[in-house]
Order: sequence, then structure tokens, then C-alpha cells
Amino acid sequence: MITIHNLTKTYRKKTVFDGLNMKIEKNKINFLMGDNGAGKTTLLKCLLNLEPFQGEILYDKEPLAAVRHKIHVIYDDSPFYLNLTGYQNINILLNKPVEKAELAQASKKFLSSEVLKKKVKTYSYGQRKKLSFMLAVLNKPEYLFLDEISNGLDYRSMMELQDIVKSWANEMTVVACGHHFEFYSAIVDQLFVLKDGSALHVDNYQTNGAGLGDVYKEYL
Repeated sequence: MITIHNLTKTYRKKTVFDGLNMKIEKNKINFLMGDNGAGKTTLLKCLLNLEPFQGEILYDKEPLAAVRHKIHVIYDDSPFYLNLTGYQNINILLNKPVEKAELAQASKKFLSSEVLKKKVKTYSYGQRKKLSFMLAVLNKPEYLFLDEISNGLDYRSMMELQDIVKSWANEMTVVACGHHFEFYSAIVDQLFVLKDGSALHVDNYQTNGAGLGDVYKEYL
């Protein structure tokens, strides 16, 4: 579980969070909903200690420094070494040995060996996305953060990615944010609505067949 206690974050004179308290449950897909400027990206940055803040964030009762090696992040446009091959990027960015069998299995699911032998600068947007997913699978983190991961994917790729993210929740604590509600509605376990510097936990929103779009209309 990720515990956020009394988190306060300000930019100059603007208060983004004022004493925010949240509990992000273990081995679930937790979704952050909010309008632009509500603090979704800011909260992710605080969780990753990329922004200074007041308050306390603990990962299973430990500070981030103790679990940083257990964390993986997938951004909308994850950075890669463009002049290196997919294989070379995997070796450098993982910074740990990978079994050949594991690499071959991940390759079957995401990118073929032929594609991985090519320089990343030749990849399409979708192929770069798949390389970032492949890195997450090979890294085996306990905590996975997803920022707008469905952007730029066709319908088939999104369906495949839904199944992948669902399977990740069996072994990882997932925190996601994004605007593609159709994609996330089918996979979210816990929903938090960020508004006016606080987070509302919307429980059992799916019981009446509601989707994320319905929640957005009601709360935002």
C-alpha cells in the first residue's frame, strides 16, 4: 500500500494540494481522474519524489529511497536512446541481466526480434510504446506508474494493452492517469477524483453499470 499523509504542494501562490490524505491499495489498478490543472501529474511527481512537497509518502511503510529500485514509470512518450537498437536500450535502461528466455517471451508479446535489432529512431510511435511496455514487463517492479499510456494506440493495440495491464495488477501496485476513459473503465479497481486540492475515493462506481465518463460528469 502507498500511504499519502498530509501532503501539501504549492506553486508560488497556487495551492495544488492542501493536506491531502490517500491510501493506494496494493495489487490494484488505481486511477487518478481530474481536469487539467487538478494535480494528476503533480501527484505522480510527488509520488516519485520529482517535486518537493510537505507531508509524508510511504510505500508499505517505507520511504521512497528504500523502494526506488522497485518502481517503474511509463510515460506517454517515454525517452529512449534513439540511435541505439531496441535490444541496446533494454540492456542500458534495465541495468540488470535478463534471461534469454524472458526476453524471447516478451519479444513475442510486444516486438519481434527483427524490430528490436533496429535503431529506435526508425520505430513508429506505437512501436516505441510497445518497447516501453516491454521494459516494464522485464523490470518486474512492485509499483508501476502509467501516465497517458493509451495515447496514439489503435483499437486493437488498446485491447491488447488492457489485458496486459490487468495481468500486471496481479503482481504490481498500479497508479494510472489519463483522459481516455473508454480504455481505463474496463480495468480500474480504485478511482480517485482530484478536485480543489483534495482526492475523493469513489467506491463501487461500476455497480450500476457506470463508466468513468459518468463519474466525470457527476463529480467534475
